[in-house]
Amino acid sequence: MLRNFITALQFLTIITIKKDQETNESDLARSMAYFPFVGFVIGLLLVWCDRIATQVFPDTISNIFVVLAGVVLTRALHVDGLADSMDGLMGGKDPESRLAIMRDSRIGTAGVLSIVFVLLIKYVSLNNLFSDTKTAALLTSAAFSRWAQMLMMYEASYGREEGMGKAFVGHVRSGGLIAASILTVGISAFVIYQYDTRTAVLAVMIPLAVALFTGLWRWLMVRKTGGVTGDAVGAVSEMNEALTLLAFVFLMSER
Repeated sequence: MLRNFITALQFLTIITIKKDQETNESDLARSMAYFPFVGFVIGLLLVWCDRIATQVFPDTISNIFVVLAGVVLTRALHVDGLADSMDGLMGGKDPESRLAIMRDSRIGTAGVLSIVFVLLIKYVSLNNLFSDTKTAALLTSAAFSRWAQMLMMYEASYGREEGMGKAFVGHVRSGGLIAASILTVGISAFVIYQYDTRTAVLAVMIPLAVALFTGLWRWLMVRKTGGVTGDAVGAVSEMNEALTLLAFVFLMSER
């Protein structure tokens, strides 16, 4: 159990606990059940980053560092997937050409705009969240975005013959998904719910919105590329993180 969590943590973040730990495809597949919990860890680190930064700068500046920390903590892995996915969708004419563009290490206009747009949504959303609400938003957005990765990969076909995502896509087990879903939704609801109607609605709305958006994104990627790739999984993570923060602003911002 601990080994699988460490594998997930080291794959999804810059954090290294065991440098000499050998990891194969089977280990990576088993670690997926811990993706949402790694999300909680990332969220907790972002909360502390926010608290330290706000001791020195006003919120509008400290939030820049929070967004940047989220990118750095994940080695920009998901941001890169977002850019590649958008370049492929916008630039290709058929599945083969889209996959070829997504594999290209160069970034196009669509990729740049998608990164700017998503990061800007995160930043502006954080500017409208304060105190305990902001803490809950940072914790749950990071967790639900990794939960979305599991939904994206569950019983999916990999869109390429080879690639980093091949070890994950289609290998999410039903038992692992169910257990991770129950705990992720349960812990997030506990963090969000504050004994009033707005937080109760938010606790229900977020997992439903994330699941719906992930389903639509997966349908689009399968239709356009013939399957799910690692880039598409990274993209859905970034977009759902922004979506969760927007949901908090929609119901909880101080207006």
